[in-house]
Amino acid sequence: MKFKFALSAGLVFIAGMGLAFAGNAVPAQPSQKTLVQEDAKTKEFKNILVQLVRQDEYLDEAIEILDTASGRPSQEDIAAVGVSLKAIAKNLRNVSALNKAEFAAIQPGSDLAKYTNTILSYSRKVDRKSVQVGSLIAQLSAKNKKAAMRDAVSSRKGGKKARGKKLTEVLAEQRAMDRLAADARALRGASRDLSATSKWLYIASK
Repeated sequence: MKFKFALSAGLVFIAGMGLAFAGNAVPAQPSQKTLVQEDAKTKEFKNILVQLVRQDEYLDEAIEILDTASGRPSQEDIAAVGVSLKAIAKNLRNVSALNKAEFAAIQPGSDLAKYTNTILSYSRKVDRKSVQVGSLIAQLSAKNKKAAMRDAVSSRKGGKKARGKKLTEVLAEQRAMDRLAADARALRGASRDLSATSKWLYIASK
């Protein structure tokens, strides 16, 4: 419920930005062509913000699963988080591409700097959460390795049949954790690139 609230609040905030910015006085009346161009750009920047708000929500969900995992997470939880991290990383790379496209066209000193500042703020927020995800996965991986060693010792005492079954499960869990760690590294790389492109977009708009 709190994630839906966060997303709704973020979208309301973004939608309200247009109303707030509309009241700013300008020294001269822009041409109709300029107004149309800025209106189109405003829609594009709002789209970027909406995407960032959604990725922020998805990261919150992943963090909650990782942070509340007691002992060893199930393979189903690991797989679900892995799928989510892959999707988030892909979406962050898409936003980075949009930032680069806007960078070449944006005009310095426009009101759009207020949007690019918000994009930069959300990008940094997402980057911090990607660091948190990596840290939580590292902690879970360490716990999983310790538990795996205990299982391996116990299975040896249980005979060949038990050992074969247990060791297979242990290895499967460890491989799943290794894949999840790789997903976290990819997410971190995507979030760093996003922060960089958002920063340069903001600088270009000032």
